[in-house]
Amino acid sequence: MLHGIRILHDNYYFQMDTLVITPNFITILEIKNLTGHLFFDDKFSQLIRTYDGKKEAFSNPIEQVKRQSYHLNEILVQQKYAFPIPIESLVVMTNPNVIIEASPTYKEAYEKVIKSPSLQQKFHEFLQKNQQTVLTHKQIKKLTKYLSKVSSSYDPDVCELFEINKSDLITGVLCPSCDQSIMTYVWGTWHCHYCNTSSKTAHIEALQDYAYLISTKISNREAMQYLHLNSSYQANHLFRSLKLPISGSTKSRIYHLEPLLENHT
Repeated sequence: MLHGIRILHDNYYFQMDTLVITPNFITILEIKNLTGHLFFDDKFSQLIRTYDGKKEAFSNPIEQVKRQSYHLNEILVQQKYAFPIPIESLVVMTNPNVIIEASPTYKEAYEKVIKSPSLQQKFHEFLQKNQQTVLTHKQIKKLTKYLSKVSSSYDPDVCELFEINKSDLITGVLCPSCDQSIMTYVWGTWHCHYCNTSSKTAHIEALQDYAYLISTKISNREAMQYLHLNSSYQANHLFRSLKLPISGSTKSRIYHLEPLLENHT
């Protein structure tokens, strides 16, 4: 099983959340942690979410896994295996409370979109469908090693990409309730002086923005400046509660923000 595979093919990078390689077939899993009411619309090829009375459109993950399947198949053809390797694909919804619907005519939605408890049943169906062995265990190991080797990470400097001056970015923890004021951190809690909201977790969204816009690595000093903290003790306290991966010695400690981006939609 491979995670986060990102490969260049035909001048296009395609990324697969999870890739499961078996002797009989390969399965691409696109993992989504969405909440609310989801509707797959085949007429306009979009995913519509209704949440808290608001509707918003997302790109269609079914089309996404179809593109991934095409590019992966082209790469496998180039590797010249003796038999074509069947590629299956699924969109897996991990939130147990999500409601999923689709247009009555959207056959692919009913075939490819599942909730995570149905994954085992789907694999059983794939095994019944693809009974011929096309890969030996040695070939699976070789293919896994090859895909890992050609995979590349994607960590662009978004500010540079869109020509944004980092000094122009608004720093601090914006109040999630009113979006009007930068919050202050006192005794383990964030306070908004505009609407009197209090929160113990408001810094998480600010750190997610930092990871997207600036870097997925942050030091104590950088956190103090970005979050408007008064001391390194406050920064240490916040990072301990988040249990983020760290590197470096105590004085030059770096916190890695990637876990905050997982399943963040």
